[in-house]
Amino acid sequence: MVGSSKKLLLGALFTVILIALVNFAWWLYYLRTERLMDNQLSRRLVSVAKTGAIALKSSPIENLTANDLNAYAQISATLENIRRADSLAEVFIVDQNYRILATTSLENDSVYFLSALNGRYIDSIFYSISDLALATPSYKTGSVFLKSAFAPLLDSTGLVIAVLGVEANVDYFDALTALKKNLYYSIFISIVGGIIIGFIFLLFQKKITSAEQKLFLNQTHSFLGRMVAVVSHEIKNPLMIIRASAERLLKKNKSDEGQFIVEEIDRLNQIVTGYLNFASTKERFIEHDQKTTINVAEFIQNIKKHFQSNYPNHKINWLKTDIDSHLTINTYPRSLRQVILNLLINGADACLDDERPITVGIDIKNDKDRIKITVIDQGPGLDKKEIKKIFSPFYTTKTTGSGLGLYLSKKIIEDMGGILDINSVKNKQTELIINLPMTES
Repeated sequence: MVGSSKKLLLGALFTVILIALVNFAWWLYYLRTERLMDNQLSRRLVSVAKTGAIALKSSPIENLTANDLNAYAQISATLENIRRADSLAEVFIVDQNYRILATTSLENDSVYFLSALNGRYIDSIFYSISDLALATPSYKTGSVFLKSAFAPLLDSTGLVIAVLGVEANVDYFDALTALKKNLYYSIFISIVGGIIIGFIFLLFQKKITSAEQKLFLNQTHSFLGRMVAVVSHEIKNPLMIIRASAERLLKKNKSDEGQFIVEEIDRLNQIVTGYLNFASTKERFIEHDQKTTINVAEFIQNIKKHFQSNYPNHKINWLKTDIDSHLTINTYPRSLRQVILNLLINGADACLDDERPITVGIDIKNDKDRIKITVIDQGPGLDKKEIKKIFSPFYTTKTTGSGLGLYLSKKIIEDMGGILDINSVKNKQTELIINLPMTES
């Protein structure tokens, strides 16, 4: 059903959107957490750099730039106190040429080795007219993530003669890595959960669709039962009168036309009875047929002759098939004849509706204890969606018709202990395959 397909599509779309929104919210939370931690560390380092610069105001910075060893020792001790107090990785002082004047690092380099990365922040302090401190973004050196902050060191005249740098390990990256790992797990779990929920939804939807179809059929049975009760009474009486008249004419003038009239009336009566059976579902469709042994070749030949008389103004192109002239089967001839004739008429109408010449055929194959009768037409064929619905009651691909022909045909074959199946290729050929037991079913 088109409605159920749309519901399934909407359900799948809703599940995908829900999973995407949940994961998007989690990633936003991760990015916000990362940004908050980075901002918090930046504020802390800027505060430490400013406090350290204030602590160094009373120190002889001018003497440090003049390579005074006493000044170096005094300032190095102050830098170490700052480093320990805030668990920093390194505290150092650089001049305008990025020379390290003092540092807490054991490796006392003469030049600040991260000048290419952080030089612009140091330069901005030297050339700034305000007493500002700056924090850098987090950066990676080796396997360690670091963040630095810089504050100006002033001489007695208020000029910037050096910059204090504080450097800290960005330890929150471990927490972010763990959080990101958990997010990957969450994404995997949400996708699996979404698939499970979608599968459960699909099962429920199938059950709901099945219940809707059953309800539709029950309502249809009810309406059809009321209609058939009235219509069948009005049809059967005239049919019996016409049949009796045709039999009298047949006795006087034995002609094929008279026999066809009787057979067509019997077929119409069988159809009316089929509608009644469909509405009441109390009897098998072959209840009023007598089982007998028939010669298959003669049986098919009579069907062909009768079928051809239905299209007197059209040429019938019969596909070449070989039928064993000695093949016999014990079956319900009237019911089987009705089914085969109905399938041939459907094929011919499909050819005419598509403005093609009527090209049909009947193929018979005997397989030990079963017989396979294939009714073929070279009409427009059916696509996969049409094939799935073709045996549903009231479904038809024709502009006219009740949509019960194939449904009733399938039920009749099943009552005979057989199977009716379809094989169709779009714009090429359609085969309706009747598979029947050779003996009593």
